[in-house]
Amino acid sequence: MNILFANTPDIKKVSIQLNWKYQFEFAGYIAAIEKGFYKDAGFDVTLKEYKSGINIQKDVENGVSTFGIYDTSIIDYYDKHKPIILLANYLKISPLVFITKKDIYSPLELRNKKISISSFELKNSSLKRLLDKFKIDKKDINIVPFSSVQSFMDGEIDAISAFITNEPYILEKNRIDYNIINPRNYEINSSGESLFSSLNYVKKNRKNIRNFIDATNKGWKYALTHKKELIDIIYNKYSKYKSKEALMYEAKKIETLMLLGAYKIGEIRKDLFTMVLEEAKATKKIDEDVKISDLIFSLSKYSKDYAFSKNEIKYLDKKDKITMCIDPNRMPYEKFEKGNYIGIIADIMKFFENEIHVPLEVYPTKSWKDTLLAIKQKKCDIVSEIIKTKDRDTYMNITKPYLNFPLVIATKKDVRYINSLNDIIGNKKIAIIKDYAFYKKLKDKFPNINFVNVKSLDEGLQKVMDNSIFAFIDSVTTIGYKLQNSYFSEIKISGKLDDTFNLSVGVRDDDALLYSIFEKLVQKLQLSKKHEILRKWVNVNYDNNVDYNFFWKVLIIFFIIIFIITYRYKEVLDNKKKIQEEREKLKEKNKELKKTQTALQESIQSFEVLLDSTMEAVLVFRDHNCIDINKVGCKLLGYDNPDEVIGQDLYHHVHEDFIVTLKESLNKNLDFYEIEFIKNDGTTFPALVKDRFIHINDEKVKLFTIMDLTELKNKERLLFKQSKLASMGEMIGNIAHQWRQPLSLISTISTGLKLKLETGLDEKSESIEYLDKLNSTAQHLSSTIDDFRNFFAPDKRKEDFAVLDMVNQNLVLLDSIFKTNFIEVIVNIDKNLKLNTYRNELTQALLNILNNANDAFKEQNIIEDKYIFVDSYKHKNNIIITVKDSAGGIPENIIENIFEPYFTTKHKSDGTGIGLYMTYQIVNEHIHGNIEAYNSKYSHNKKMYKGAVFKISIPID
Repeated sequence: MNILFANTPDIKKVSIQLNWKYQFEFAGYIAAIEKGFYKDAGFDVTLKEYKSGINIQKDVENGVSTFGIYDTSIIDYYDKHKPIILLANYLKISPLVFITKKDIYSPLELRNKKISISSFELKNSSLKRLLDKFKIDKKDINIVPFSSVQSFMDGEIDAISAFITNEPYILEKNRIDYNIINPRNYEINSSGESLFSSLNYVKKNRKNIRNFIDATNKGWKYALTHKKELIDIIYNKYSKYKSKEALMYEAKKIETLMLLGAYKIGEIRKDLFTMVLEEAKATKKIDEDVKISDLIFSLSKYSKDYAFSKNEIKYLDKKDKITMCIDPNRMPYEKFEKGNYIGIIADIMKFFENEIHVPLEVYPTKSWKDTLLAIKQKKCDIVSEIIKTKDRDTYMNITKPYLNFPLVIATKKDVRYINSLNDIIGNKKIAIIKDYAFYKKLKDKFPNINFVNVKSLDEGLQKVMDNSIFAFIDSVTTIGYKLQNSYFSEIKISGKLDDTFNLSVGVRDDDALLYSIFEKLVQKLQLSKKHEILRKWVNVNYDNNVDYNFFWKVLIIFFIIIFIITYRYKEVLDNKKKIQEEREKLKEKNKELKKTQTALQESIQSFEVLLDSTMEAVLVFRDHNCIDINKVGCKLLGYDNPDEVIGQDLYHHVHEDFIVTLKESLNKNLDFYEIEFIKNDGTTFPALVKDRFIHINDEKVKLFTIMDLTELKNKERLLFKQSKLASMGEMIGNIAHQWRQPLSLISTISTGLKLKLETGLDEKSESIEYLDKLNSTAQHLSSTIDDFRNFFAPDKRKEDFAVLDMVNQNLVLLDSIFKTNFIEVIVNIDKNLKLNTYRNELTQALLNILNNANDAFKEQNIIEDKYIFVDSYKHKNNIIITVKDSAGGIPENIIENIFEPYFTTKHKSDGTGIGLYMTYQIVNEHIHGNIEAYNSKYSHNKKMYKGAVFKISIPID
């Protein structure tokens, strides 16, 4: 049992406030009481049935109830001064809906209708969020005090808040027609029945919380596998509010809402709760600084299993940051580069940081010497990597090692394997980096070796290449990393020393609590996590032993000769000797068979190593059940070993929104396709998938390879942001240009009016005319601002719009630039041609193309006959938009590269190379259309021109 402190025999009396009457919705809690699971965990639990007027969240916040049950909408009213924390979630989909009369289909039709809903639901539920989305306020509906479904059956009300696990059973049994308005169908995602408590209680009882959750999970597992028994208990002991048949109906519905094929009992969907949190932030219902780890117990620092003492936890709670010194340039271990901390140790420190929820802030130093000086002077709290020595023990506390690497010998390729430094004959120079901790140790151990110092790893390897030294010694990690990136064809690892390179965390000697915390973190760092990080940075191959090729060749020739001699000799032997010969041959065959078996086993092991060395996750399925998975797959899906995955269904880790996509992709035999997966902890990630059939042991199986696209998607979003900011800069320039003439006119009119007023020459009619001009000009400026604001408004939904209106919007934004550069734009678009897509994204794509045409005229230094033709028409099932210029076209040698990121023909001060790339991404990835570019020669006004053509094809929904 994983707890932070030792168990206590005390039985704690606690209460759980339910959010409705006793029924199967609460069977897990009832089972945990009745079967003694809570008692075994140290709890005496009282269930509190819901009564009208109870505010569940306030009762828990104020300690009236220890625990409460409600859905995800409880996040909307999170109070930082009295925070709550979610412990578990059992219904992954909220059962809360509106049941309406059969003639009410939409939320909009609820206006002016009689609705029965509880005061708490009207304040805090997914139904409240649904009403808010359609801008339906309390005054827009006739609220009836909440009652049973009977009032709906009697026709007294038009709609009632209900659970799809309960009321439909009654209505169907009584043959009452009805409709269901489900918030989930209107993009309001919410889960049901989440167990929560106050953060204050969790802090004081953190050692017991995990036990309570485990006991509740155990209760739910029992209830789902013993439905009839629990229904009898509920009906006979708790409430006869519902019949046993209704309870069985509810039990089956409850089980489907728990999504047990995709989630564990009690598991919290981090993706859903994160989305709800962000929505609450966007609507200002919750502070921006609230994090998901503040809301979910399993993600919080209060759930960690490091056996931290009370003083250590109190220390971490008060600690704003931990200052860390590093070796500023020692890859692949660590490096501080362009403000980013990277490397093997950086990843391990990030893991530690996530475990204690306290930021580790890098204290910048220029060298390793500066780092040691900084920790001596107490400028930093810890050193990320340190080798223990007597001297260092005088000014810091050093943990047990968290990484151990062998020291290896690097030589030129032609050197044979070196078993020991003592095998090196002659006065050959062996280099080690100056001031490294293991230099003195090796010097004492091998006094006859000619050790020399070098300043850096690169200097040492370069001297090996130049034959200035015979060999260079360092850790297998640093040398292996270098060999991966350079020196690969000239240098190899020719030997391994018995000595190891042991790295620990160094903690300033005046902070005993921090040392104790890192000692526990280091000891709990799992081997699988280390291997995961190491595989990311280093993959080293080195000469493992003696080169046996020559030995085996000699041995084979020797056996051939012996065989020939023996064969000739045995021809003169009698039958007895021939029998003996056959026996000897049989023994040889047995030996060969054993060798073959050994070789086969080694081949299988080599294949498994190769499979685990790939960058992609690899899974093998037979009849939709997983039969094998590589280590990368385990890591990607969040498991420690393959046994946890083997046997799971094909769709177990596929996000429910993409299951249909996967099925369609499998039927279409696509080469690649994109879907989202769910990790073991509930987080999701996008992935590129390829599947194919293969045969293993004459059995047809399906092989899946999965590549994580998270980093690629993040970079893509960054590029979108850069593109949008670039467009904003250009648009501000356009507006400034457009405003010059109107502002000049305003200035002239106002100055003239003032002069006439001062001289008494003003006339009323003339002044009114001037004021009308001022108002007209101001309206023009306001319209320009509206165009600019609309352009940068984010697209949330597709919308219907006329293509001509969208094109004209672009031209208005660029009008002054085109006029200044004497560019004539000719538009040929039917005003009735309409599209349904993301208008602002298409506007940005078209704006990039038009700006590109303007730049092309400048680059080619074209003075006259500058034309841009914009055409649009319907072709088959697509709307086609073409933009053609007269700037001479795109050079043929680069036309294939123009949509690549950061590709530009402009000077670096004029272009970023992301405009056309983002245009391609918008059209092809977001709008799901197609864009292509080519050169064209054409005639206009009896004159020939050549220019670039950008053709956008958008499918009609």
